[in-house]
Amino acid sequence: MTIACIGFGIYLNAQDTAVKSVHLDSLIVKEINTYRTSLGVPTIKVFEYGEMRKLSYALTDSNSNREFIEHSKGAKIFVGYNSECIFRYKTTEADSFKLTEAELHTLAKRTVQAWIDSPNHNWIISCSLANSCTVTTVIKKRGKNFSLTASYHAKNKSIK
Repeated sequence: MTIACIGFGIYLNAQDTAVKSVHLDSLIVKEINTYRTSLGVPTIKVFEYGEMRKLSYALTDSNSNREFIEHSKGAKIFVGYNSECIFRYKTTEADSFKLTEAELHTLAKRTVQAWIDSPNHNWIISCSLANSCTVTTVIKKRGKNFSLTASYHAKNKSIK
């Protein structure tokens, strides 16, 4: 794992870099489940890799290229999922970002805390009806600019 993080850090320091990290995605789900457990809400058991994830990545990719993030709209809204949270973290102090395991955990915690701090997003990630979810992330580094765009999509038990 350490070797992967070191390689990832070197890769991230390239001139213009965009990274999709399934590992970071899973760390965010783990943080969501830790939060849900603290509330006495059942954890989300299924990390979805199918159609919901495909739609989530399309939105995350699109948002990573926009100045302002947008939620699903048009033909994509609520197709295969009924809960959505979006988050963007940006900084111009990215010289020190190597994305070690500790930094990935920090980004996961920062993402979930932002959703906890937003009443609407908090309700979504703590909804006891959610039985499957996916999280998708895109990390971009360009010079000193660093951004993380994250999306959470979930299916509640009422969706088949």
